Amino acid sequence: MDRTNSPPAAAMNEDIAGAAQVVLAGGLLDREAIDSVVLQSSSEHLWDLLYWANRIRIANFGNSIKVCSIVPGRLGGCSQDCRFCSQSARYKTSVEGSRVFSDEEILSAAAKAKQSGVGNLGIVYSGRAVDDDELERVERLVGQIRNDYGLEVCASLGTITADQAHRLARAGVSKYNHNLETSERHFGNVVGTHEYTDRVATIRAVRAAGLGICAGGIFGIGESDSDRVDMAIELRGLEADTVPMNFLHPIEGTPMGDFETMAPMEVLRVIAIYRFILPTTNLKVAGGRSLNLRDMQSWIFYAGATGILSGDYLTTAGRAVVADMQMLKDLGLEAQA
Repeated sequence: MDRTNSPPAAAMNEDIAGAAQVVLAGGLLDREAIDSVVLQSSSEHLWDLLYWANRIRIANFGNSIKVCSIVPGRLGGCSQDCRFCSQSARYKTSVEGSRVFSDEEILSAAAKAKQSGVGNLGIVYSGRAVDDDELERVERLVGQIRNDYGLEVCASLGTITADQAHRLARAGVSKYNHNLETSERHFGNVVGTHEYTDRVATIRAVRAAGLGICAGGIFGIGESDSDRVDMAIELRGLEADTVPMNFLHPIEGTPMGDFETMAPMEVLRVIAIYRFILPTTNLKVAGGRSLNLRDMQSWIFYAGATGILSGDYLTTAGRAVVADMQMLKDLGLEAQA
């Protein structure tokens, strides 16, 4: 084939490549370097960003992918006003009232997770906090799930005290989930019934108790690139072990019910930017994955993701675990036990 008149190959973007080399050498990017990567990751250079994000993933995690599932302990009836959430009692959505799931339902979810090859189960309670009876119940269930099914168990119970965090650690909880949701600057546009600092205080209490930190946020809620970077840097400072990355699934009846979903390539761009900022942190793509990515779900790993939330979410349908496991097998990736 005559290639005499073929156009020259496009050069790799130097800013993105340079930042990647810093990260691959074990360094962390400062704000100036991060902003440069974000600025350069336009559509023209997005492929460079994805290429290097994938290299960073492989260097730090190989082909191992952490798969998690969740089960509600309590669903709905929340007093808080998170403007994306159908569980808030302040909005008229398909989630009506509050429902407490039985021990049998939670243990059934654990058995299903074990049978499907999922190694991690999260118990999630709606609401600002849990009372002592609810905490005792979670402590008991955690021990039973670990003993009977050999799963790692995470908990998401809202705001907790230092004493409650130590109790969960003694019960065998592996990680505690408490999302920042967005940057401190944008937080007031999303939540009005509590402060960003309340969330940070809970995360610090959890870390002090020796629990792993599962903290992330939600994208597509009117935030800017600067908000996204600010949250990533905050999570890096809080030493989050796992960062759940949720993408808005607009729910009718909530203040964000008429928001547009994110374009798949923008979702991948956000994941890749987070991989540059958080090179050794498990990036778990969670809520909104199917709706926002559609046919491009498998690309999240090329963008640097190292974890997925599989199965149904709390109030929206997710992707079947068997389909996710097949996807990982087809990609040559391994579900971490």
